[in-house]
Amino acid sequence: MNVNDYRTLYLSEAEEGLQALESGLIGLESSSEPAAAINELFRHAHNLKGISGAMGYDEVVEASHALENVLDGLRRGEEITVAKIGCMLGAADIMKKLVRCATEAAQSAIPADAGASAAGPPGAGSTGGDGPGTTAARSVELLSEILVLLSNISDPSARAGLTTRPAPEREAGTSPEAKPAEALERRISSTKVEIERLDRIMDMVGELVTSRIRLSNLATELGSKPLVDEIAGSWRIISQIQREVMEARLIPVGQVFQRFNRLVHDVSQDMGKKVKLEIVGAEIGLDRIVLEGMVDPLVHLIRNALDHGIESPAERLASGKPEEGRLRLCARRERGTVVLEVSDDGRGIDTPRVADEAAAAGLVKSRKGELSEDDLCRILTTAGFSTAATVDRMSGRGMGMNIVKKAVDSFGGQLSIQSALGAGASVSLILPVNLSIIKALLFSIGSDVHALPIEYVSETNRVEQGSLKTVNGRLVLPQVDRVVPVLMPERILGVRFATSGERYARVIIVDTGRCRVAVVVNRVIGQQDIVIKALPPLFRGLRGISGATVLGSGKVAFIWDPHVLFEGRCAYESDKEAVVSAN
Repeated sequence: MNVNDYRTLYLSEAEEGLQALESGLIGLESSSEPAAAINELFRHAHNLKGISGAMGYDEVVEASHALENVLDGLRRGEEITVAKIGCMLGAADIMKKLVRCATEAAQSAIPADAGASAAGPPGAGSTGGDGPGTTAARSVELLSEILVLLSNISDPSARAGLTTRPAPEREAGTSPEAKPAEALERRISSTKVEIERLDRIMDMVGELVTSRIRLSNLATELGSKPLVDEIAGSWRIISQIQREVMEARLIPVGQVFQRFNRLVHDVSQDMGKKVKLEIVGAEIGLDRIVLEGMVDPLVHLIRNALDHGIESPAERLASGKPEEGRLRLCARRERGTVVLEVSDDGRGIDTPRVADEAAAAGLVKSRKGELSEDDLCRILTTAGFSTAATVDRMSGRGMGMNIVKKAVDSFGGQLSIQSALGAGASVSLILPVNLSIIKALLFSIGSDVHALPIEYVSETNRVEQGSLKTVNGRLVLPQVDRVVPVLMPERILGVRFATSGERYARVIIVDTGRCRVAVVVNRVIGQQDIVIKALPPLFRGLRGISGATVLGSGKVAFIWDPHVLFEGRCAYESDKEAVVSAN
């Protein structure tokens, strides 16, 4: 983890915690429930120690620990006095400076050529010519000052002097009035917003998008160019608001990835294995709902890697590997998606054994040839399929990978598995960055309108009915370099679809990344931003439909999930003879 990526967030959290400490200390003497108030103060000090430790700010950790000790004494019944509160308020003032010094020292330590890209906190960076060494020395000085101050509280011989010196001496050149002014004038650089509030704002932006589409349609019908132009101008503003809110909803995946350190440690210890967890791309942002939905799938994949993938230390040494296994959690951006990848350097997947088990279970027609990545993924994610000889508390029931796939499918994502026997395996979860508003291609089948996320649309075309051929019992569309399977709506949705008497067929070529298929439709309406709505309870079990959207006309359109909808329907093994025959 690159802690510099979290420095601004740390500074906001730390200053908020110190402000809460200050407010709590001021109200402590008059509190009607001092025990609860002290516990709350202790919680703030403990939280500051925890987040400072994660950032490696040792001086702040030590100062927080010293403050914890004082508060712990109060929790055990020591008398609360004005002098003690004054000393702790003085300590809080010093800790604010200590936090600033720690973050500024971290910023100063970044090489000059990296400074432009580093996200430093407000006010960090330039320290009036002072380098990291000077800032670090100031941190040590502040730490010493706060430790002396707090030690006086618990030192009986020093208590007599506490009433005359409740706070540390001020720096030279500062007046009693200057310190409050400095605190009041500090610029607020960030704030916390409840996730639910962001969700409500996103919903309102969605309604705004829908309203804009309706207005645009109305202006076009009225033939008013000034109105059309004005609505187009407002659309630019709405789009900017949409982007800002969507960015605000993104959460660094590191907030979830870091939770797995303990899981890996405990599970590997239980199994008698040595495993090092490596986290890459923790700063990558992902929609909160998607990220929360991936916690359980990631837990299963990690357990799978520890159980089935990474060998025992003795096995690894015997095969020429280091006894410590490597487990890698990686996040990266790929076009409009985020890829979450769990990989290990273990034994890999025994593909021949998987093929044998799959053949025995009737999941593949024959055992001939090697399994493709698509076949491997399909087999391993089939409910009930497992190569484990016994069922234990970790695995063996064959449901885990099926649950992972269902979770990924529910977000319109894609699952991919790669393996090399003896070298390890990798499972990739390809997910949308945002869920709320997407670009989609609208088209009609009969009187109904449907939507397809634009990233899956390869092309739209109008072809002569006679150009659709039947090869080996399958309807196909011959293209220059390939033969594309054709799907009629009745095969997908079970609806009647009449094209009799029409010379041309309108097709959408869909590319899922694994296969291409031509879908015949009545009319291609065009590309449009749509607001995704959750399916009503009646339709939530509908496979291949990821959501719905309300169109400008007020009609509801279903949003297709091509990974699920075309699963097993677009496989076509062509040979030269079939291609020549089709053409």
